Amino acid sequence: MKTSMKKNMENLAKEFYRIQTRNWIASQSNGTGGAGQTLEMLLEKAIDRNILPDYHGIELKTKYSAYQPYIGLFSMALDNKPLQMKKLYQLCSWPSRDNPKYNVFYAKITSNICKCTRKYSFRIHVNYEQEVVELRIFYNYTGKRLNEEFSWSFEQLKLRLQTKLSYLALVHTSKYYDKETRLTYYKYHSIRFYELISFEQFLKALEEEYIRVHIKLAYYKSGPHEGEINDKGTTFEIDENDIEFLFRKLDIQMPI
Repeated sequence: MKTSMKKNMENLAKEFYRIQTRNWIASQSNGTGGAGQTLEMLLEKAIDRNILPDYHGIELKTKYSAYQPYIGLFSMALDNKPLQMKKLYQLCSWPSRDNPKYNVFYAKITSNICKCTRKYSFRIHVNYEQEVVELRIFYNYTGKRLNEEFSWSFEQLKLRLQTKLSYLALVHTSKYYDKETRLTYYKYHSIRFYELISFEQFLKALEEEYIRVHIKLAYYKSGPHEGEINDKGTTFEIDENDIEFLFRKLDIQMPI
């Protein structure tokens, strides 16, 4: 680790300690990403959707301690051809319980066979010869593979991983909703620092089921695009218990 990066981590540890001493802090944002967005604002960083790390080369990940085992590493759509997510939705989605007139597709897929619909099963396959990570689809009743190509390129996966997650700060968080004020409050408990081992280790983690791919394809429930596909993201995720398969834990001391 470079001396400058270690200094950035030590500075982040100091800033985090300042935030931690404030105890419960009112949310500065609505939605599921409120804890992370509030933390970014407390660190005086503008909220954005940039693929670059959040804090001087360090990616911030907030995780609710009690009930959220998986950590979202990064999001990336299928990239071997244009409009692949739409094609996957049209091919494999099923009627929504909320409104059977429209379809949804939700799946958490690993390198093991995952049955997600009555018709199809799925698995992740690392194809070293073609240098792609494939999303393979099989017919449930015959076990035969569907002759369709869906994949992510090594090149783009490596770029996303190394750009976004060379260094990681994992923050454990609690949240509380106050009915009187109608506000959500966050408490930031701890911060741990990690360094990415390698892209090759990422591929190995996919092969050995340490990483899963979480696909969320829904539909717009109202407005001018009602009924059309609403791509809510395709995220590569890892269980916190397995994080040291992909990252080295770093010894960054909190201020005393």
